[in-house]
Amino acid sequence: MFVSLRRRLVALSVAAIGLAALTVPLAATAQDYPSRPIRLLVDGPAGGVNDIWARRYGQRMSETLGQPVVVDNRPGASGSIAAEALARSAPDGYTIFFGGMNPLVAFPGAGGQVRYDPTKDFAPIGVGTMGYPMLVAYSGAGIKTVADLIAQAKAKPDELICGTAGHAGLQHFACVYLEKMLGIKLRTVPYKGSSAALLDTANGAVQIAIGYASELEPLTTPGKLVAIAALSPNRMPKYPSAPTLAEAGYPGLDLVAFSGFFAPVGTPRPIIDKLNAATIQAMQRPELTELLKSLGGLYEPLNPDDFAKLVAREQAKWKKMSAETGIKVE
Repeated sequence: MFVSLRRRLVALSVAAIGLAALTVPLAATAQDYPSRPIRLLVDGPAGGVNDIWARRYGQRMSETLGQPVVVDNRPGASGSIAAEALARSAPDGYTIFFGGMNPLVAFPGAGGQVRYDPTKDFAPIGVGTMGYPMLVAYSGAGIKTVADLIAQAKAKPDELICGTAGHAGLQHFACVYLEKMLGIKLRTVPYKGSSAALLDTANGAVQIAIGYASELEPLTTPGKLVAIAALSPNRMPKYPSAPTLAEAGYPGLDLVAFSGFFAPVGTPRPIIDKLNAATIQAMQRPELTELLKSLGGLYEPLNPDDFAKLVAREQAKWKKMSAETGIKVE
């Protein structure tokens, strides 16, 4: 009996020592992190919007964390090349990712084939930038309100053109949902990028389009484009006179676009929290806050859990939109 009890005590002691051996290195890793440079994968090319913001963040995060944050551009396949590289990286905090809207939400949500699980392979860290699009019209089209758009579209069924940045993108979904919500018929024309669609709208070849404030300002300031409505829960600061669709009587089409930071799933939570704090500290610098505001963007200092909820909500929404509209990646 005493021998059996003694053996149990020895076994428990060995187990406790083993558990301590596992937890101490983890705690030490989190406490000492980072001890070497951090690689920041970006899902776009050098000079692109995500690349520019990744470098702005990276510079300030380097100062906070005490180690270089080195940008590694991995463009292509709607951002899935960079996302796949992250999913295959060690979950130690030394490889993180900036981007996310295309490879984790829009592309797989519309049926795009990826070699990772967008809902399970990534640990959200924090928001980078956020924005909502505007519905705009050619200034010479006589469309200044949602009511004007409805009247013209019903007078000329399937003649008004809604320009998009390409098939199965945010603008494509927006144009199709506008048809459903407003009870009208539009011709949806895909372009190779948002700037081409907006330029054709400003020149009158297209009647309406969807764009973001940073893209629109060069065209709305000289009066070539008119802001009709915001596809957002609140009016956009850049265009305070343009109502939201809900204010115009058509709620339910809030289309947020975001960029953010992600780590491979399994990255220790203390490291995730440390990175989240560094991103928030970076964006709270006046030069970044004012720059984002001047471009018509938004920022929410979300913790990792709240950011994860945002990502999950958008992933579910895009799958639902794809199923309802039949829009799939070709």
